[in-house]
Amino acid sequence: MRWKTQTIIVRPGALDGGPDKLVADLGYAKRRRIDVTSLLYAGGGSFWIGSVGDCVVIETPYAWSLLARSQLDDENCVDFWNALLRRFSAADIALFALDSVVEGWGFALFRRATLVRCQYGYDGAVLHDEGSPLPVERAYVARLQRADTDDGEIAYRDPDDPEDLMGASELGQSLVYEICQSFTGYSLHDLDDQAHGANFWVNDDEAIYRSKFSPRPWWKFWGASI
Repeated sequence: MRWKTQTIIVRPGALDGGPDKLVADLGYAKRRRIDVTSLLYAGGGSFWIGSVGDCVVIETPYAWSLLARSQLDDENCVDFWNALLRRFSAADIALFALDSVVEGWGFALFRRATLVRCQYGYDGAVLHDEGSPLPVERAYVARLQRADTDDGEIAYRDPDDPEDLMGASELGQSLVYEICQSFTGYSLHDLDDQAHGANFWVNDDEAIYRSKFSPRPWWKFWGASI
């Protein structure tokens, strides 16, 4: 089974006025709410915004880019991030990303708009490791058993599942779940059903999407073959 998530969690955070108000506060004058749904059905537009407990939850394709700082020349991505930091300048903002296709994982924590921790990687390798491990990381790793592999790589075993050897990718993915739970009280799996909000189109994203992926009318295909 394939899975992918790109999630931002703000704590403490509240959607006073609902998700629509936050979209407006982030500077999107042109916006359209698509539907109201749980996080499980996020991804039907530009992004999804909702909440759970004292946390604001945002599902956005910008999460990976912000982790890797790979699209800093993308004005839309930078504008979104700067607006989010301004709106929640006194909060903790955590970024989470998972992609089973490349065994990718990543997490980062910003405290009062300052990066305090970031780690990400894929294909069994840690590509970036910045800042001191968070208390929840230390607690999780402390209960694992270290195991040296034949190729000299460091791996871990969970005492509850000693047959399952955890390499860098598996450990990174587990840390994403642990840190998310420490933030919200739910793992990413459970968060899908517990967080509720709405999908939105903003700016010209909907028009661009439809121009690329909407099927052409049959008569246009017919005319093109004449």
